[in-house]
Amino acid sequence: MEQFITHFEYRGMNAAIQGETLQFGRHTVTVRNGIPRFTPDRTYASGNFSRLREKHPRLQLDSYNMTTDRYQTILERTNWPSSFFKGKTVLECGCGVGPDTEILLSLGARVLAVDLTNLDTARDNLGSGDNLCLVQADVTDLPLRKKTFDIVFCHRVLQHTPDPAYTLRHILQFVKDEGAVFVHSYARTWYQLCTWKYLLRPITSRMDGQKLYGCIRCCAPAAFALTTAISRFPKGHLINHFFIPFRNHRHHPRLRALSERQLIEYGVHDTYDSLSPRYDRPLSAAVMKKTAGAILQRPWEVVESPTVTLLRTMIRDTERRGDRGN
Repeated sequence: MEQFITHFEYRGMNAAIQGETLQFGRHTVTVRNGIPRFTPDRTYASGNFSRLREKHPRLQLDSYNMTTDRYQTILERTNWPSSFFKGKTVLECGCGVGPDTEILLSLGARVLAVDLTNLDTARDNLGSGDNLCLVQADVTDLPLRKKTFDIVFCHRVLQHTPDPAYTLRHILQFVKDEGAVFVHSYARTWYQLCTWKYLLRPITSRMDGQKLYGCIRCCAPAAFALTTAISRFPKGHLINHFFIPFRNHRHHPRLRALSERQLIEYGVHDTYDSLSPRYDRPLSAAVMKKTAGAILQRPWEVVESPTVTLLRTMIRDTERRGDRGN
């Protein structure tokens, strides 16, 4: 944490480390397990994301499932060369158990990773080191100094905050003028919104989380078999996408090497992740463009697909050529 201390600012005050606390003038923040705790351990994320971290603490880590899924997804979605991350200080807004954090660190970045609650699982997965600082804080009220990060990185998080438009405006303030950003949101398209997920969420997001999880786990083997069979028919993937409430990654090109047991576990995780969060509000591409245009200094683009919308800095040719020499 000492290596990141200059990035902290809370209510206009600089940070100082004093024993097991961070001091901001007279305001004290507890540091436990090496993690400053700006938010309580129970929040609106408790009961859904916390349950996933308890039940599947390492499932999505490339180092655990022996795939390159997270690594390739980050490079494809950012459209940045792998060398671009080396030596950069990254603000990761919403790290979960650390699957993306692991990749950012492996690419040579220094990462300050923030999440709302339950970062001890991420600590167990990632360990500690000079290039990593975990911070328990709200990404809508970050206790950090503005315009001090080389990269602001927010993947699979924005739509799960109470006000995604506000969250986007807030996190973009922390990138340097010459820095880069990558922000992901579920797409606000008919293809994304007219699915079983958004049909069921008015009910499932209010259910007892343990009962919902148990129901999904109980039905998972049959649902996996059904969706696998349907996917073999012409346009079967569309039937699954719109009507069958189970996430089946059998035909995901980077997960094909996983066993059926592993794929069912992925399905349980991702189906619960779809149905349980309190908030799921995809941000439109138009709002992303308007917000980026008002804040960002470097050239950027918003890339739209039927399922995701990406805001990312456009990298110069000289930065790309640097990758070829490695």
